[in-house]
Amino acid sequence: MRKIRKFFQGFFEDSSPPKEYRPYLGPDATDEQVEEMKFENTRATKKRRTGKRKSGGFLSFLSAKNIEKRVEKRKSDQHKRKVKRKMRAKKRKHERKTRRIDFIRRFLPNYKKERAISIEFSQDESDDRIKHGNYLTYTFNSVILYILAYLLVYMVYQLTVLVIAARWHLDSVLFFYDLQFNDFSPLWTPHNIIIVTISGPVVALLFGILFLRILGGRFHMRKHLKLFMLWLGLHGYNLFLGAFASGTSFDEGFGYVAAWLYLNIFWKILISLIFLFILGWIGFAAAPKFLDTSFSITRVKQQNKIKFLFYQVILSWFIGSLILILVRIPYIMPYDTGNLITMVFAVAPMLFNRMAKPTKNFRLEKRQNRLKWFLFALMVALVLLYRIGLDHGLHIQLHYRILFNLDIAPI
Repeated sequence: MRKIRKFFQGFFEDSSPPKEYRPYLGPDATDEQVEEMKFENTRATKKRRTGKRKSGGFLSFLSAKNIEKRVEKRKSDQHKRKVKRKMRAKKRKHERKTRRIDFIRRFLPNYKKERAISIEFSQDESDDRIKHGNYLTYTFNSVILYILAYLLVYMVYQLTVLVIAARWHLDSVLFFYDLQFNDFSPLWTPHNIIIVTISGPVVALLFGILFLRILGGRFHMRKHLKLFMLWLGLHGYNLFLGAFASGTSFDEGFGYVAAWLYLNIFWKILISLIFLFILGWIGFAAAPKFLDTSFSITRVKQQNKIKFLFYQVILSWFIGSLILILVRIPYIMPYDTGNLITMVFAVAPMLFNRMAKPTKNFRLEKRQNRLKWFLFALMVALVLLYRIGLDHGLHIQLHYRILFNLDIAPI
């Protein structure tokens, strides 16, 4: 069987060895190229770094080289943290400076600004630059009206007290600094003391309600007439609400009412604080009415209205009160000076009323702002008449009787 199998295998198997398949790899290399390839294969290769660390243990950690590296790294980290702290402090300082400058620029727009002026401006910017000098014109006119309004309310206040005191035959002398009575007269009683001293503040309160609440809210009114009425109203409210605080502080004027009602110090302080809070709320609510006196679209914009109120109200109150105090030298009474100071509770809250908007459309009622020299001359004349005319006092004797007769007879 083996022989037969070998016999048949001979028919199917080729006796010649099979040919080896070799693909074409280009021309044969020369001897020089073969030598170069052998040289490159025998070059030493660079050793690759492995992830294994050299075993040094705790001694390598305490080596001088490692300690020096750690010290340098710690110093560099401390320096980086120090630089970061300085940068944060510098940034906070710059932010505080920016906020301070922005706040001052509400009142002084050119504060710490460059003098370079651009060539082209928008219409609103050009109008604002043209009218910037008029802010002092607003202050000038407002100071005049502030002083005139104060003199009117003050004289009505004192004359009311004088007339009411004459009901009990209490003679008085009106000076430019005070209304003086004979404090040792036997005609004084606790009843008429309260009525006489409260009569002036009550009339001043009626002035405030009439001119600030009723007449001050009218739409069609001349600019300076409306500003005069607003000052009349604020002076009226102040000579009632603020006069109680200054009167209880110095035991004069309106303070006699609290004294003769035997109010203790707690109730005096509490009522004074309540009255001053009400006075501040009245001033806060009066901001839109003072914006109506600008008659300028530029002045009542969001970025300009705080500045306008500062020049129209705050600065006018300060200058006007200072003039009135100087007029009374050397007889500066604490009560009247306190009344001028408490006026700040009415004018200062206007700066915080950022939502205040004028009630007028100034596009239809735009008017030019000018210096009112006639009002200035009138103010100077009245101040001189007030100061010189009442220097030696005005003694007024007033006698009157109020009778009500009602006769009812049967038919």
